[in-house]
Amino acid sequence: MAEVDYPASWYAATRDADTARAPLATQAEADVAVVGGGFAGLHVARLLAQKGKRVVLLERRRIGWGASGRNGGFVGPGYAQRSGALIDRLGLDRARQLYAQSQRGVAIVRDAISELGRPDILMGTGKLSVSRTDQGAGFADRTRRLAEQLGAAFEPWETSRVRAVLATERYHQAIHDPTSFHIHPLNFALALADDIERLGSVVHETTDAVEMTRDGSFWQVRAAHGAIKAPHVVLAGNADLGAVQPRLARAVLPVATYVAVTEKLGARLGEAIRWAGATSDTRRAGDYYRVVDGDRLLWGGRITTDTTEPRRLRELMRGDMLSVYPQLGNIDIAYAWPGIMGYAPHKMPQVGEVETGLWVCSAFGGHGVAQTAAGADAVAAGILGDPSRCHLFASFGTGWAGGAAGRAATQLAYWGLQMRDWWDEKRQAQNAETLRT
Repeated sequence: MAEVDYPASWYAATRDADTARAPLATQAEADVAVVGGGFAGLHVARLLAQKGKRVVLLERRRIGWGASGRNGGFVGPGYAQRSGALIDRLGLDRARQLYAQSQRGVAIVRDAISELGRPDILMGTGKLSVSRTDQGAGFADRTRRLAEQLGAAFEPWETSRVRAVLATERYHQAIHDPTSFHIHPLNFALALADDIERLGSVVHETTDAVEMTRDGSFWQVRAAHGAIKAPHVVLAGNADLGAVQPRLARAVLPVATYVAVTEKLGARLGEAIRWAGATSDTRRAGDYYRVVDGDRLLWGGRITTDTTEPRRLRELMRGDMLSVYPQLGNIDIAYAWPGIMGYAPHKMPQVGEVETGLWVCSAFGGHGVAQTAAGADAVAAGILGDPSRCHLFASFGTGWAGGAAGRAATQLAYWGLQMRDWWDEKRQAQNAETLRT
């Protein structure tokens, strides 16, 4: 496979017909230069193009080649950092504003799908965040109280209601968010790129931005065979920013997660999963999945800082599915692939102006599709003269992520969290067995 080919995934196999875009080969001028052709860069470019700005976007490989075209496709509010932790750190008012910005991201994605005339990109509505341990009698009240604090629409589901749609004893209570939905992410990325061009801006693929310098009140972004001069540059490379701005590239850790899609499973899948929305569990490093193509199971998980693909990835993903739904029996995996996402140690996106005219919109690993739109909306508003949305993210900086030591520390943290999850489930199972006997 050539470096610029889309990786073998169910998304790539079912993507829209697309034509490769020419690399940058001239000295160009723009109002805004965007580096990165994933969701963050695409949303920034489209939002600004809608306001009449001329944008030139550079993508090292193909549109949506990285995490944007390989992820679970979940669109919903909130962030990777838990809302309770944000309230503790920032106070309720600021945490509520951040949550509202994520809701704005959900609306941007939903509206874009409608504006693009692509209802087929929307694949299902609703999301369940399920618990693999019993949350106790106060779960419903705690959930409703948090939803009220945040101005959120989510609601508690008791265990019986969860198991009525997800036939497994692994799950107990859940948080249901009716405003969430799930999509075909690669087709959404391709549709956004098409619309950017329709609006009069330019998208270049196979163009690696290798250097950036200040030139008076402008920035110069250089590639191998051309350059862009613009008063504003948005760095939206996530885990793949590269050499164009080494300090910001070092602020993000590359973290791998994996996705698999089964062959068509027929009626047995519908007997196990009677839920058309998305599902994830609330473990610190949990699974996430949904039904696609009628009777295929798309399953993701296994977060790690080791970005090399496991040798037996299909067997590992099959085992994860069967650990929750053993009744599925013999499962054939049609596709399995890695995705490399950008992760900031503070578990929040990096959004804002870091120097005059230099903007960052990155570190969306673990957040979901909507948060890229929320960050892009903040950056686009800042470029247009309203910095208030970027100020919401000001507490979460772009400090060095620690390099190899940071990756090792993060991996140790993941292992520790996974061990705590394992122990919590084991202890609860032992207590339940004791009660039965």
